[in-house]
Amino acid sequence: MPESTIGPRVVDIARSEEQCQVKLVVPDDLLYFRGHFPGFAILPGVVQVDWAIRYARELFRIGHAFPATIRVKFRKPIRPGQSLTLSLKYLPRQTSIHFDYSDADGPYASGQIGFAPE
Repeated sequence: MPESTIGPRVVDIARSEEQCQVKLVVPDDLLYFRGHFPGFAILPGVVQVDWAIRYARELFRIGHAFPATIRVKFRKPIRPGQSLTLSLKYLPRQTSIHFDYSDADGPYASGQIGFAPE
């Protein structure tokens, strides 16, 4: 079986102190599409949350804090080959992030993740 990709292809990152936009492309050969679902592959929600956490840790001062609360609203399925923007807003006083996956046609998923202190 050919080797699969495990992350998105990042096209661009624009950021400020507490906000960023990560322009990404979801690879056709992404590992997480296997079996999810045959004939109509969609990006699993847990992967969307994982990517939001991963980029928040890289781009803001969250460190290794544990995600304690997660609220997510899925609006449309994310499919192979899609170009999206992951918008992240860091709220340091609440130690949380808001995230949103969208493109020119509108939102795909959004949510909030609260982090427990390290």
